[in-house]
Amino acid sequence: MTALGYLQRPVLAWREITAADIAAVHALHLAATEVVGRPDLIRPESRSFFEKIVAAAGKIIGVFDETGLRAYGVLQWDLSFEEDPYGPLGLGPGDGLAKLAGTAVRPSAWGQGLHRQLIAWRIIEARRLGFRHLYATSAPGNARSWTNLMDEGFRVRAVKEQYGGHLRYLLARPVDKQADADTNGDWCEVADIGRQRDLIASGREGAAWRAGKDGHAILYVPRP
Repeated sequence: MTALGYLQRPVLAWREITAADIAAVHALHLAATEVVGRPDLIRPESRSFFEKIVAAAGKIIGVFDETGLRAYGVLQWDLSFEEDPYGPLGLGPGDGLAKLAGTAVRPSAWGQGLHRQLIAWRIIEARRLGFRHLYATSAPGNARSWTNLMDEGFRVRAVKEQYGGHLRYLLARPVDKQADADTNGDWCEVADIGRQRDLIASGREGAAWRAGKDGHAILYVPRP
């Protein structure tokens, strides 16, 4: 890279979002969802959702460049206005559970690793705050999202219909790193939802992924 290339690299500032930033957060969320154009892949959030998070339900980390908000990631610990995740995860309200409740990156900055960095930051922050378990939801068709989560140690624990009947993976991980998955298992096409549900219902979980010949992600489900 030339010296000019280094000069053009944006300087990023990471800081916690405050109430004064909510308009920028919601605008970035709308910009990202509009580009995707698929509410079945990314759930549209209202401004009030972000206001609740900042007020008391969690925290939002923002990544800023010279033009404004470049990306954000939500860590939510008041789960009272979300879906009930405890049953599918075998946990109770006293087990220290928090949620990675959404990320958005400015479309012009996609592919630069910010989504995964924001996952890693929230894992570290959850550990610092004393949480023991984390979960997230992601549409099977949104491979950019769930593969980044799996690369940061999350595993697919259930396949559910949520947010108006849309398919979602329920992914979870302990805050502290879990053991590596067994290498004897099955590879399953993401589009084969029935087979994934059958395998997970038998006590298994999606633990890794790889790219198939057509570029689509394939889910690895190890044996118990």
